[in-house]
Amino acid sequence: MSIRFPSLEFFRALQQRAKDDAAAFEKLGVCDTTFGIRVGSDLYRIVFEVYECTEVDETSDPAPLDFVLTAPVELWKEMFASVRANGGADAAHTINSLTHIGDVMKVEYEDPEGHDKLYRFMATIQEFLDEAQHLDVELDG
Repeated sequence: MSIRFPSLEFFRALQQRAKDDAAAFEKLGVCDTTFGIRVGSDLYRIVFEVYECTEVDETSDPAPLDFVLTAPVELWKEMFASVRANGGADAAHTINSLTHIGDVMKVEYEDPEGHDKLYRFMATIQEFLDEAQHLDVELDG
C-alpha cells in the first residue's frame, strides 16, 4: 500500500525504516537534534536522540526546534523522486545542495547553535530522508 506524501504517516514510515536500519545510523555517530520539515504549510517535528529517531509528529510551533528545512511541496516531491530513482538523493537533490545552491530550500532558525546542528548532523538527516527509497510513496497527490 502506498504512503501519501506529504503526511504524518510518511514521516513515521521513515522513522520506522530508520529503526529497522539502526546499524547504518549508528555508523554515522550520535545525533541529538529536534528539527522541523516544512512542506508547504505543514510542519513536521522530528527528534533524534543518540542514534535513533525517537519522535515524529505534527506541530504548528517552530520555536522549540533547532532548525526548520522549508521548501514548497513540489521541491520536496522532486527530492523524494530522486531518492526513489537513485537509491538515495542524487548530488543535485541532497539537503546540502538544496540549501546552498540557488537557495531553493530555506533553513530557518532562531539560535546559531540550532543552525549548526543542521551541518553537524547532516549525514544522519540525509540518511533519514534517503530511507524513502524503501517506501512505496505516492508523490502525485
